[in-house]
Amino acid sequence: MKNKNEEHLELGEIVAAEYEYIAQTAEQAHEDRARISTFYLVSVGSLFGAIWGTSATTELFTLLLFAILFLFLSVFSLLTIQQLVSLRLAWIESAKAMGQIKEFLTQENSRLATAFRWTKDTIPASYKPKSISYYLAIQVAMIGAITFGAMVIYIILAITAGTNVLAQEVYVSMPHLLLAILGSLIFFFVQMTVYKKGLINN
Repeated sequence: MKNKNEEHLELGEIVAAEYEYIAQTAEQAHEDRARISTFYLVSVGSLFGAIWGTSATTELFTLLLFAILFLFLSVFSLLTIQQLVSLRLAWIESAKAMGQIKEFLTQENSRLATAFRWTKDTIPASYKPKSISYYLAIQVAMIGAITFGAMVIYIILAITAGTNVLAQEVYVSMPHLLLAILGSLIFFFVQMTVYKKGLINN
C-alpha cells in the first residue's frame, strides 16, 4: 500500500509530464503558424515568378488560364487564413490546459499563486490585434488581395478579348483598374473578417 509521500510523488510526476506535453503542443502550434505562412509566401512567390516569366497574349484561353491561376492563389490565401485560425485556437487550448494545471498546483501550494503570470482566466484573448498571429494573417491577406485583384484584371482582359476578336492587343482601362483595386480591398477585409470571426466565435 502506498504512503502519502509516494502518492504525492507519483501525482507530481503525472502533473509534470502533462505540463511538459502541453508546453510542447503550444510551441508546436506557434512554430506551425510561422511555417504555414512562410510556405504560403514561398508558394505564391514561385507561382508569381512562373506567371511573370510568361507573356499574356490576347488569346482567350491564355487569359482565362491566368484568371484561374490567380483564383487558385486567392482560395489558397483564404485556406491559409483558416489554418492560422486553427493553430491560434490550438495554442489557446494549450494555454488553457496549462492554466488548469497551474490552478491545481496553486490549490496544493498557495505560495505558487504569485509565481504564475498567466492563469486559466488571464491568458491572452483568442483574437488579439498586434499579436504575431494577427500580423501573419495580415501578410497572407495582403498577398491574397493582390492575387484576387490580378484575377479580376485577367477576367476583364478575357471579356475584352472575347468581345473584340479583331483587336491585336487588349488593355485595362482606368475604371477596370479601379474595379480590380476595389475587389482587392473587399477580399482583404473578407479574409480578415474570416480570421476575426473564426477566433471570436470559438
